[in-house]
Amino acid sequence: MRPLTVAEKLALLIVLGMMAGPSRADDDAEDTEDVFTPYVRGLYGYDSNLFRLQNDQEAYAVLGTTDTAESYYTLAAGMDANLRVSRQVIRAHAEYNQTWFDQYSRLDYDGRDAYLKWDWLVGSVVKGDVGVAETLTQASYANVKQPVSNLIRTRRSFFHTAVGLDDPWLVKFGAERIDTDNDASTLQEQDATVDTVNAGVQFRSGKGSTVELISQRSDGQYPNRQIVGLAPIDNGYLQWDNGVAVAWALTAETKVSGRLNYTKRSYSEVPQRDFSGLTGLLSMDWIVTDKTALRALIHRDIGAIENDTASYTLNQGIALGVDWKPTAKLVFNAELRHDDISYDGDPGFVLSSVPAREDQLTTLQTGVQYSVLQNTMLGLVLKRGIRDSSEVFSSYTYSSALVNLRSEF
Repeated sequence: MRPLTVAEKLALLIVLGMMAGPSRADDDAEDTEDVFTPYVRGLYGYDSNLFRLQNDQEAYAVLGTTDTAESYYTLAAGMDANLRVSRQVIRAHAEYNQTWFDQYSRLDYDGRDAYLKWDWLVGSVVKGDVGVAETLTQASYANVKQPVSNLIRTRRSFFHTAVGLDDPWLVKFGAERIDTDNDASTLQEQDATVDTVNAGVQFRSGKGSTVELISQRSDGQYPNRQIVGLAPIDNGYLQWDNGVAVAWALTAETKVSGRLNYTKRSYSEVPQRDFSGLTGLLSMDWIVTDKTALRALIHRDIGAIENDTASYTLNQGIALGVDWKPTAKLVFNAELRHDDISYDGDPGFVLSSVPAREDQLTTLQTGVQYSVLQNTMLGLVLKRGIRDSSEVFSSYTYSSALVNLRSEF
């Protein structure tokens, strides 16, 4: 008996999902009710320029061909669960997935995505959560620019608590650790552990709007030193973010939220990389009608190390989106996004006279989701991206398409 092809495996999983009903305590239950939902999903993806190459000449030099397009398939099985124990809620998610590429089979990989979280409550004034999460997935090719497999494992552990004082005041504390590991030996200099602690005081108005004063300290450690020239250097840093966060309900249909921080990042070994300045974001959601919603966002933040061009990037951008739900089963959405990316973290021991690399990335994404059956969702996402860069061979364009089908049991 011959083995099943990818398409046949996908068809079998979807048929099984469509034959079964969702395993929920109550279809209309609140998120905190007991829920156990196994699911299967299949995805077909196409990308016209998977390795983000600038032109045919670069493509031929890297790939040995001018054909930069690639298709891939993903099959996944997983489950979502909520379990209420008295006033406590345990939430869990687990997924195992496999991805196959058409031409570059050496990039095939097995991935996973899981988390376990306990939302706890003590009395009527103390609450919080504690949990762990892990993902394993293929890294982006935007900076590697060649068919190199690099699975990134990200592990996160966290704890948050909030203590109610005299109404309407709330004191909040939290701690988090994020470990990132790259399995490609050439990229292990990007492995990092970031430990973060934060504290804040929140005021809540009678209408539900909040204002919060926040202080956060992040300690970033890179166990594998980056080689710049012939010298190994340490990318470890200490960062403080002190500021204010606001969530404001202008009307029942319009909500504004944002944060504004004064951010200071310092590098002990290469202080010329230090950063200080304002960071933050501002977003607005507007429910125009029962079927239409608009959203907008502007941001300014520090990006993680991506390659040997810089220790960090300063990202500034704007995004505009719309959601339209003409029927109970059909949803359309679109988003236009533009980001200015400045590679300000000079990798050398002295400041360079060469201007920092500057990129502009613009993306347009449209999508549609359709409920085929009560427990089966079909989705389509189309995306177009253009990056203009001041660095040679770093500009590119691409178009991509994703077809996703998910069935719950």
